[in-house]
Amino acid sequence: MIKALFFDIDGTLIDHAAGGPGVMPASTLACLQAARRKGIQLYVATGRPLEMVHFLEAYFPFDGFVAFNGQLAVTREGEVLHRLPHHPEDIRKLVELVRADPFPCLIQEQEEKFYVSYFPIMAEHYRWAGLPVPQGPYDLRRLETVPVLQFLAYIPFAEAQQRLSPLEHIEITSAGGEILDVIPKAGGKEVGIAAVAARYGWNREEIMVFGDGQNDARMLRWAGIGVALGNGVPAAKEAADFVTTPIGEDGVLQALLHYHILTPEEVHLPPQKEA
Repeated sequence: MIKALFFDIDGTLIDHAAGGPGVMPASTLACLQAARRKGIQLYVATGRPLEMVHFLEAYFPFDGFVAFNGQLAVTREGEVLHRLPHHPEDIRKLVELVRADPFPCLIQEQEEKFYVSYFPIMAEHYRWAGLPVPQGPYDLRRLETVPVLQFLAYIPFAEAQQRLSPLEHIEITSAGGEILDVIPKAGGKEVGIAAVAARYGWNREEIMVFGDGQNDARMLRWAGIGVALGNGVPAAKEAADFVTTPIGEDGVLQALLHYHILTPEEVHLPPQKEA
């Protein structure tokens, strides 16, 4: 029996097909409501920082969040269930690299974010999300008291591999697009999800996850049931147990019906608007 569902955000919960901040399909919201009525726990598993997930409250009150690609897991009340920071030496090396040969890089703590060297693309990223722009430059003395959970590199993957090669304990991943998420080598969404499961006594087989990006592949492979959206990248689809229809074609609903997690009678879909 499935006890918990974990969802990626962009391309999984939120459809960006029309551009802008996107919307949650009505069928997805109806599934969340039906699953809640059945007592299933509902979590988000995202590469975003916590400040970029709060907008979901306008749609649905999730039970908790696995953020920063798994480096932080919290309940909706803010209780920390898991935290895995970067190795401090990697952050020191990163700052040295950016100061010597600047490129757009954003350091993310649990609550704050800082640039090392300012580039407009970082401010544009946060303005797009409707959030305050990053401040900086980053002060390495913060490492003494505040861990770094993730940093972003706004450069192509091949360039990031070359520039970041001196960092020994990192992994480069991405949700798609041109922003790379750099996490600890021991991290990942599946690590954060596993920590939440251990806290509540859920077995791996009792967890179902949904995703569409390259950074979702390992959690899709790890979970009892991994579902890739039809709009997902090849890596996500290859890792999944089931590839459902795209997000805009009721992908979440079709997967939950396919695995009999929900029945059509349990999902109260809103009436269709007449053309």
